[in-house]
Amino acid sequence: MSDRETQITAFLKGAGWDEAARHKLPGDASTRRYEKLTLGSKKAILMDAPKGAEAPSEPEGATPDMRTKLGYNALARLAGPNPEAFAAIAKELKMRGFSAPAIMAQEQEQGFMLLEDLGSDLFARVLEAEPGKELQLYKAAVDTLGAIYRSSFPAKMHSGAKDWRVRDYDRYALQAEANLFLDWFGADFDKEISKSAKTNWYKIWDKLWPLLDKHPSGLALRDFHAENLFWLPRRQSVARVGLIDFQDGLFAHPAYDLVSLLEDARRDVALEMHAPLIRRFCDKAGLKHDDDFLSAYAVMGAQRNAKILGIFVRLAKRDGKPHYRDLIPRVAQHFIRDLSHPALAELREWVETYLPETFTRYPQIKTAMIMAAGHGTRMRPLTNDRSKAMVEVGGQPLIGHMLDRLNEAGVKKAVVNVHAHADHLEQYLKTQSNLAAADISDEREALLETGGGLVKALPLLGSDPVFICNIDAVWQENTPVLQAMMQVWDAAKMDDLLLLAPIQQTLGYHGKGDFSLDPDGRIKRRDGDSAPYVYAGVQIARLEPARAFKIEPFSRNKMWDVSLSKRRAFGVVLDGFWMHVGDPKARDEAEAKLYV
Repeated sequence: MSDRETQITAFLKGAGWDEAARHKLPGDASTRRYEKLTLGSKKAILMDAPKGAEAPSEPEGATPDMRTKLGYNALARLAGPNPEAFAAIAKELKMRGFSAPAIMAQEQEQGFMLLEDLGSDLFARVLEAEPGKELQLYKAAVDTLGAIYRSSFPAKMHSGAKDWRVRDYDRYALQAEANLFLDWFGADFDKEISKSAKTNWYKIWDKLWPLLDKHPSGLALRDFHAENLFWLPRRQSVARVGLIDFQDGLFAHPAYDLVSLLEDARRDVALEMHAPLIRRFCDKAGLKHDDDFLSAYAVMGAQRNAKILGIFVRLAKRDGKPHYRDLIPRVAQHFIRDLSHPALAELREWVETYLPETFTRYPQIKTAMIMAAGHGTRMRPLTNDRSKAMVEVGGQPLIGHMLDRLNEAGVKKAVVNVHAHADHLEQYLKTQSNLAAADISDEREALLETGGGLVKALPLLGSDPVFICNIDAVWQENTPVLQAMMQVWDAAKMDDLLLLAPIQQTLGYHGKGDFSLDPDGRIKRRDGDSAPYVYAGVQIARLEPARAFKIEPFSRNKMWDVSLSKRRAFGVVLDGFWMHVGDPKARDEAEAKLYV
């Protein structure tokens, strides 16, 4: 038995829990570990936080230079090896009616605590089983955050024989954590950021921090997300949300924990919920929902996500926890959305200049729908014995060309709708290795057109934005087309983002054009005899608007009419040459163009 295990046994015996059954709980990114204890009908949680496992925290009265010399914990104002931080904040939260775990026993010098077991209904687990409860749970979490902000907390908190002083999330701590983006995430691309670029990085943040000064600080728990919140529906009001992992709490801008909740590194929170939940938080917290708050929210989002990108690389490379890399793409997309706020234009330009891989390495869209269910009547006789998707161009079926493009863009799953010669197409898909998964949306009984086909496929597509691809779209590109679309995509203001081709850069198209393009990227339908751009058969779409439609035959134009009326339809111009392979002649011309 190790010395640490001997100490644990003695602690549990002193607390009357030495006969309890012990089960290890999954670890987190910290040096703490947890066990679930069962003693008859009683349950508890053992926290083991060894004091020597972390660098020291900030001592009282330390200057920024002293904090820098002591290391990251002191500079970023983390609690480090001080369990009294957890105990003190837990006590203050419980005194105000919040559901922090009760402390049943503690030995702070050794780093042991016996905590109330809040159960197993973490928000993340509840929502895996019952996704329909997402809005209910997130409203409750936002209400809890608003109540915490309205509560008055002392800086000096008492915990048994020890006190703990909650610090301010000052600019030194904010900057130190944002710098993890340079130190770890940037270094992960094997790039050396020049001294002048780093100087500019600091100057940009120095201009952003004052945006946080327009709202009084409140207690921020700093890790307020679905893996740290318990659903306790039998309790009342804000006590329905159980709280853990708050020992690093600081007085910070009220948007910090809201960002932590909505821009979760581990699960996707439905984007259409973000704006109303931000507004709800402002209402509950007694704050104005205005440009000042939204700018501060964007700054806090960029700072937090820059930090997390760095931490996850550090955990993977330094600490031997490679699974954290799996979370980086989601965080990168949060970061990109934060950078889209006008207040962060300079920061976005810096990232585009010095670390453009941030926008390109981690694909934003992971799922696509390929519209392959048409009869292919105009393609006869080539479609007498096969679907249009299986007509070959240059020795490869049209669907193979599309799958290659999607694979290059990092798309992991394709949903393909089928109708005519469906068995033949399905057999082909089973032989393909250029995507991780393919699901079939079966329209054998009734062809539903592009709109109805999308609605029918919704259960297979999930909730995130997707590519929607026509099977007869082929192109040559000067720059990667799908990747360029992902860089422009902004779900906060877009429902549809269409790929557009200039008419003079097309083959096989004989119409008058479909859309014009405003300077801000919004599209308008042809008004008059002609329009400069034709829809090039690929788009990114939010799926939530499609849920308002029934499963019946109709064109996706009907959906576009809605997004156009809301000014949420945008376009990206193809940098290349587009081919509409709609009939045998166009097939031959495309083949000649592609394989000269």
